[in-house]
Amino acid sequence: MTLRSSYGIHDRAAADRVTSAFTRAWRASLAAPPGVMTPLLVRPGDSARVAYGRAGRISPPATDSMLKRQGLVEIVAEFRVLDPFVYDTIPTGATISVVPRSLGGIIAPIVTPVTTTMTSGVEYRMLTVGGDAPAPLRVVFHGPARDPKVTVGGVEVGVVGEVAYDENVIVDGRTRSVHLDDAAQTPAGHRLSRGSRLDLLRVEPGTHEVAFTATDRTGTARATVEATPAYYHL
Repeated sequence: MTLRSSYGIHDRAAADRVTSAFTRAWRASLAAPPGVMTPLLVRPGDSARVAYGRAGRISPPATDSMLKRQGLVEIVAEFRVLDPFVYDTIPTGATISVVPRSLGGIIAPIVTPVTTTMTSGVEYRMLTVGGDAPAPLRVVFHGPARDPKVTVGGVEVGVVGEVAYDENVIVDGRTRSVHLDDAAQTPAGHRLSRGSRLDLLRVEPGTHEVAFTATDRTGTARATVEATPAYYHL
């Protein structure tokens, strides 16, 4: 990419400031851990798109030139695009709560303490996805819940076992990752259900039915489902 400073800059001091700010941001992205992609915001016309990749080499402007003294800076930077799609900046999504269906019965002989389990029916929402390419899904399971599962347009994603009341499990189809929503972003891929496929966690543009079910004693479990519209081009 060849980048030029704004024509509203008219002196070398202002040119130096924008050059330093850009260079700091660019070099910070170079320090990203292996496998981590950096978002690059691009504004073609009136729209905004995000591309994902890795920052590469940068060629800063000459330290002294007639153009720089007039406030015009030109920088050549390399950005390696590693995701074949570009994305909207804002996802579309819905939050679904668990729906109580029944209480467990008491079977004789009665053994104390007596406990009951509340299961859920299937709750539905509609999700409309824009773009012209398959959109990645991001599902967040909020506890407390046992074996929560979401199905969107025939794509299933679920967690096996208990999700604690203070726990959120994030399943991300774009990064193909599963982790807890904590400071350490603790990996949790081992908790995925057998029917979950991270490589298939995308839906075509259009309107899709979202179904959510879980086992929850409190009736407060919920799931947040987001789809980020994707495009084949800027």
